[in-house]
Amino acid sequence: MISVLTCTYNQEKYLAQTIESILMQKCSEPFEILIGDDYSTDDTGKIADEYHSRYSDLVRVVRPKKNSGASFNFIRLVKEAKGDIIASCDGDDYWLKDDVLQMYYNIFKSNPAVGMICAKAKCFIQEKGEFYGTLGYAGAENLMNMLRDNRDVAAPTIAFRRDLMLKCIVESQWYIDNNYFYDSVMAYWFAYNSKIKYIDKELAVYRVLPNSACHTADDKKAAEYERRYFAVKWHFILTHPDLCNQDFFDMLMNDYDARTESIAYAADCKVRATKAYRLGNLVMNPLRKLKNK
Repeated sequence: MISVLTCTYNQEKYLAQTIESILMQKCSEPFEILIGDDYSTDDTGKIADEYHSRYSDLVRVVRPKKNSGASFNFIRLVKEAKGDIIASCDGDDYWLKDDVLQMYYNIFKSNPAVGMICAKAKCFIQEKGEFYGTLGYAGAENLMNMLRDNRDVAAPTIAFRRDLMLKCIVESQWYIDNNYFYDSVMAYWFAYNSKIKYIDKELAVYRVLPNSACHTADDKKAAEYERRYFAVKWHFILTHPDLCNQDFFDMLMNDYDARTESIAYAADCKVRATKAYRLGNLVMNPLRKLKNK
């Protein structure tokens, strides 16, 4: 069996589209859909339960007694899954083709060394209501590429072997404890411990929301996301010292400096554009001139 995991929290506007894109799959192997409703406060849980009622032999809903966070929600579903092969598509994303699971199954069956599969995902900018750019690239087949390029896998396109993911979870306790256990951690682990196969096709849509677990218009939160991303990368490198020579270390440090400086500059520009800042300047300019004189 193949298990499809859909982690969701307060995604009532998008969840039905996610589930429908999974239900349309045409696959030679049986599959199940596990919806992990992380104690949503909107109608997300109601939508999940309705699909379970309509497809009780296919759809299961798994929910905790209280909100537990994205990492624990995902891990809970992995442990509940019955399939040897697991695919993932969160409740605000969706698949574009009806043969996604068949592609995954064929690759895993013919390539025992492959532990994870990924592909391209089209980015949909929700605020603008339009597509812009893609996620995912062939470099994800190589761990050093991912560490250098600050790119990894497109989350709604990943599939993996369940036995390896259970091992990954055991060896990723630091990330789990800090709620950092997401696709970057998984991609690094699978690239280091097995092989990743990249499919050069657009298989899914990744929805970019103005405020979500990975995106925000708030500069302070954006800087925090950057810090978390580099914390994940640095922890992986420090626990695998065979990966890092001096040149690689210097490159990573320079890249970190450049990215944090760009965020600080953007925040400064935003402050200078506010009415309060301009008014303050207007008041202070005569005093500055008088002081200089």
